[in-house]
Amino acid sequence: MAGKFVEVFMQRLINKILVVRFSSIGDIVLITPVLRTLRERYPYAKLCLVVKKEFVEITRLFPHIDRVIVFDSGDGLLGLIKLIGKINSEQFDLLIDLHWNLRSMLIYLFSQIKHKIHYSKHRILRLLRVWIKYSLLPQQSHIIDLYFNPLTEFGILSSDNRVPELKIDSDMNKNVIECLKELGIEDKDLVIGMCPGAKWETKQWPIEGFVEAGNILMKELNAKIVLIGDAHDLELGKRIEAWMDKKPLNLVDGTSLLELAALIQRCDVLITNDSAPLHIAAALGVSTVSMFGPTTLDLGFGPHGNGKHIVLERDLSCRPCSSHGSRKCPKNTHECMTFITPEEVVDAVKHLLEVEGVS
Repeated sequence: MAGKFVEVFMQRLINKILVVRFSSIGDIVLITPVLRTLRERYPYAKLCLVVKKEFVEITRLFPHIDRVIVFDSGDGLLGLIKLIGKINSEQFDLLIDLHWNLRSMLIYLFSQIKHKIHYSKHRILRLLRVWIKYSLLPQQSHIIDLYFNPLTEFGILSSDNRVPELKIDSDMNKNVIECLKELGIEDKDLVIGMCPGAKWETKQWPIEGFVEAGNILMKELNAKIVLIGDAHDLELGKRIEAWMDKKPLNLVDGTSLLELAALIQRCDVLITNDSAPLHIAAALGVSTVSMFGPTTLDLGFGPHGNGKHIVLERDLSCRPCSSHGSRKCPKNTHECMTFITPEEVVDAVKHLLEVEGVS
């Protein structure tokens, strides 16, 4: 009763809410449960989101925000000062910092907003997890749960629905389906997406694994394989396409981000590294098979959604070797990824299809 009273009282005070999460695509997708909860708790408030310029496009799939404020990190300190001035001119009632880095801390410090809250990254605990290989992180350490903690402390009633959410425009979805038909993929076809890229090289499963898994899935399940990714993944896509027994549909760097999301939504299962498409798929209810190597699930960035998700990983004493991935394996072996076999990936895909009742 007291919690409900506090919530009703706060609804009268909060008319404009500013949420800060600068980057990156996957992390921004993971704040959508918070945005949905804020919309439910403050249905008449203006809800604005601050993101970096290069990540604005993904916010077009966010159904619960009124406006996006763009920050261009290329403008440096002067750009940040201008952003703070803009924020102060708009008279927000509540600031929620879901990034908590140096830039967002400066906004937090110098913005003239009465109510300010931020989440805790558990930086020290994560570093200790990497350094001493022992977890002192809270049991509920998924990043989404951490995002909700400051809301609860502020008196905003939490939500049991913490599933990320993206909404694709029906016209966009229709266009992608029609394009796929022109490229030989019909509604009845079993579609397996493959995303071979990742921001950090150590988070990439060897392309030989994608090739062999794709060959098996095409042979045994008559699946249509679709390769996805951005410009950084072009060479990976070309090599997989060249090495597979039968030619997959290679759409790496062939779509916009919004088209990519619609394409992922068409997939029956997405095979992916720990990367943004994993979280996009989860937010769209698409089942995933993901390979985790240098990072571990207790660091808080596993798939979280209505689809079924299988994470493949190896219990090695060297894991995790970093909080987010790195350019080089500290042991120069990359065993955390190379020890994951194509057969394991195929078995995981088959299990998900069986659970989903897809034949």
